[in-house]
Amino acid sequence: MTEYIEFDENERDCLQELMNISYGSATAAIADIINKEATLSIPNIQTVNTKQFKEYLKEKLGNQVDYFITNQLISGSFCGETMFVIDRKSTENLALEFDLEGEELKDDDELKDVILEISNIITSTTLSKLAGLIDSSISFSPPQIEIVRDSNSFYRSYINEYSHIIIISTDIIFQEQNIRGELLILSKDNATIYLKEALNKILEEF
Repeated sequence: MTEYIEFDENERDCLQELMNISYGSATAAIADIINKEATLSIPNIQTVNTKQFKEYLKEKLGNQVDYFITNQLISGSFCGETMFVIDRKSTENLALEFDLEGEELKDDDELKDVILEISNIITSTTLSKLAGLIDSSISFSPPQIEIVRDSNSFYRSYINEYSHIIIISTDIIFQEQNIRGELLILSKDNATIYLKEALNKILEEF
């Protein structure tokens, strides 16, 4: 079995700071679009295996409500996948900021269009900023979206993709509008090794 690629305390602190900067850029971009102020939680960094990732998703999606989930593949020296998770109520509140109203707020296709646009901005802004900070070059696939309630059916597609997973997550909160979403970055082993080396290079410069 492949051993975990762990981060030591200095590497974790450095990555957390880089993610603060990267997520901050994405939040500012979204706030400019809907002209509302947003806050970020401190980025949470976890190293898990596939079983633990399943438990993470089960807890995340365990409230018996609909979630809109987008995923987007990352290619390049830092490769993996992003997931943006937002519940239906937050989605509807976000759609109001895009001037949807009435029956449009019950139309899943209309809501999906809003989340795809927001997710694409958050992902591309966050990852592009992070790639610049770690001197990496990356590209993105078009985002995909689905509505899920059962974590088991959603989890299946991830079983064979990742042996170990670095979860980097943060809540993006628009308090007054009652909007809360979470961005997850799933990193493959080779990308994690690249990231670890990039973090140590940054630490050596300070």
